[in-house]
Amino acid sequence: MSRGLLSALLLLALVGTCNTVAAQTPARPLIASWGYQLTDLDPATLAASPYDALVIDYSRDGTETGRLSPSDVQQIKRRPDGRRRIVLAYLSIGEAEVYRYYWNERWADWGIIPNFWSAPTWRARENREWRGNYAVRYWDPQWQEIILGSGGYLERIIEAGFDGVWLDKIDSTYERVASGRASAEADMIAFVRRIREVGRKANANFLIIPQNGEKLLADGGFRAVIDGLGVEDLLYGERTEKQANDPQSTAQRRGLMSLVVAEKKPVLAVEYLDDKPRIDSARRELSTFGFVPHFADRDLGHLRVGDYPSGERVASRQSRASAVARGIGWTTLALLAIAVVFVAVGLLRRKPAP
Repeated sequence: MSRGLLSALLLLALVGTCNTVAAQTPARPLIASWGYQLTDLDPATLAASPYDALVIDYSRDGTETGRLSPSDVQQIKRRPDGRRRIVLAYLSIGEAEVYRYYWNERWADWGIIPNFWSAPTWRARENREWRGNYAVRYWDPQWQEIILGSGGYLERIIEAGFDGVWLDKIDSTYERVASGRASAEADMIAFVRRIREVGRKANANFLIIPQNGEKLLADGGFRAVIDGLGVEDLLYGERTEKQANDPQSTAQRRGLMSLVVAEKKPVLAVEYLDDKPRIDSARRELSTFGFVPHFADRDLGHLRVGDYPSGERVASRQSRASAVARGIGWTTLALLAIAVVFVAVGLLRRKPAP
């Protein structure tokens, strides 16, 4: 065999190997804008939005009957100009939600009475800020079977044709449910790795993007199994709604997130703001960090297009606030009237008889 022929064969082999590796290595998503909505989903409205990526629920209203069909998801994936967008399904792996298909009413607490007799071993305390959400012992095999098992939550998401999952309550690792558990971080990382493995078996480009839980980013093994990061309240609202966070806390969190940026993976940051000065300031700061900002209402019941809420949304919010204020005002007056009556009755009883 001539030296020229041998060189040509070696070059072809090298090109083939490179092509094989490229085919096995999913392309990293390029996301310059994104949107976030979890309830009251309308495929046509979502499809009409301009975003490169959308984070939505797998169901129009969170229930099984409202589950989005593959044709719905395909419609949402296509932007108005015909280009493709990434569509991720919200998936809470650190809390159970009572409106989901897997929930059994027998598992709930009875008001203020904890349910110790019929709740599954994986179910922990109810979230007092988000009623109907229960913390879970995410390392429990029975809970992981709900997420990963045949016919389970992840399989439903994959069958609908989503591009990946947006994993919420990753930060359960650092909450009361995992307090004192030495393997809490390793358990969560192993769980996310299993989710990735199942997703990649069905779709080689299946994306894994966790929300919050940035302390786990210090572990290179965790960063290796994720394709980006979602983050809430980096600049505002961590302690008090719409108020600036402690700069030291922001700096610490940002330092960990910079590890993701350094690996050329997107950091998708949402701030729950509605006033223009704070939004403008937040956009500038988040963009300086290399993050991709989005602004939304905390209930995530509406997809905000652009940074600022529409006039209709602002008017509706102000109307609700005014109604609440009026309700509080009337309630206060009623309580004062009752108090006056009690005081008057007390004085009359104390009045000496003639």
